[in-house]
Amino acid sequence: MRLYYAVVVSSDLLKAKMKRRLRTRAQQGKLRAMFTFRNALAAAFVSAAAAAPLAQTAPHPITLDDIQGIADVRDPQCSPDGQAVAYVVSRVDVKEDKSTSHVWMIGFDGKNDRQMTSSQDSESSPRFSPDGRYLSFTSSRPGPAKGNQVWLLDRGGGEAFQLTGVKGRLQAHEWSPDSRRLALVIGDPDPEAEPPAAGDAAGARPRVPKPIVIDRYKFKQDGQGYLLSGRHSYVYLFDIATKKLDRLTSGTSDESTPSWSPDGTRVAFVTNRAADPDREPSGQIFVADSRPGATETALTPATTRVARSRLEWSPDGRRIAFLESDDKKWGAYNLEHLALVASDGGSAPARVQAVEDLDRGVSAPRFSPDGASLTFFVTDDRSVYPARVRVTGGAVEKLMSPPVVVSSWTSSCA
Repeated sequence: MRLYYAVVVSSDLLKAKMKRRLRTRAQQGKLRAMFTFRNALAAAFVSAAAAAPLAQTAPHPITLDDIQGIADVRDPQCSPDGQAVAYVVSRVDVKEDKSTSHVWMIGFDGKNDRQMTSSQDSESSPRFSPDGRYLSFTSSRPGPAKGNQVWLLDRGGGEAFQLTGVKGRLQAHEWSPDSRRLALVIGDPDPEAEPPAAGDAAGARPRVPKPIVIDRYKFKQDGQGYLLSGRHSYVYLFDIATKKLDRLTSGTSDESTPSWSPDGTRVAFVTNRAADPDREPSGQIFVADSRPGATETALTPATTRVARSRLEWSPDGRRIAFLESDDKKWGAYNLEHLALVASDGGSAPARVQAVEDLDRGVSAPRFSPDGASLTFFVTDDRSVYPARVRVTGGAVEKLMSPPVVVSSWTSSCA
């Protein structure tokens, strides 16, 4: 078995693109040497320099035009066989005055780099189906249903096609381990929104929007806009074959970050059951059987402040790794702590002591394939480096030496 990692590394200084490419090549070998597990392991960098030809220009002080020409690379995803990496490249379209994002794919050996999607609308959130047949992504490109939807690209060939036709705000999608279902996070549609009249023609005078009534303590959110009472986001189960959509639970609070258990029988998610979630922005982990209308079970008490980041199941399905925030009084100065909780609710959540001893913020926890250790990012002294700790205890091991900024990673066993 081989364990493959793909990571996105950000340079701490804005350098010429050629220098960034040379730096990437030099550190690629370094990363392979440092990520050494019991089995063979390889690593690859996906960088903006790999997504576009390098401009042959003489070195010069950086300008605003140079900044607009830098591509942002994010969200790498390893294919199940570990032979390819899908990722998102975002660029600024100066002429249209907007940013566009498209899905790219590259071989794990660094060859055959190519753009997989292309439209007037952006595409994002690439995800491989566990059986390796499909590459899914989300986009608001024109299709049978309007709005942000899940699209599928058959890796065997053919054009991408729209899979979902949900109403409301599609926010996330996660494949089930058997590749037969998706867990979707969907926000309620705006009940005040009026569908366009049949006689409306292009260029017609736009309708006057209705007034926005503010009735919440937290009334606005970046990326979402105004937050209105009575509208929530819930976890849904979507059957690939029948296209049937059902709610996972019957809860009335916002739900987010669904995560399938390794055997696909359960789904963990984060929700806030406080009387006024706007004033008490904590979160708790719940788990439910992966069937419509299931009854959820709380794994963490109301006093636990679960961060809204991915929940990581151990390979045997017995534990869930998550991030816990400090008291809300610290606000933006919160540190995120690595914690574990039993997936059956049989024991209280506990922070990992070796990571606590670092006294540094951590992120992106991942279990090793054997479940014996956890890897994660550590933020320290202007660097974000990967580290590892054994679940049974012991010191934290740095997997890359600062200075370095690793923004995201993914892994695949093959």
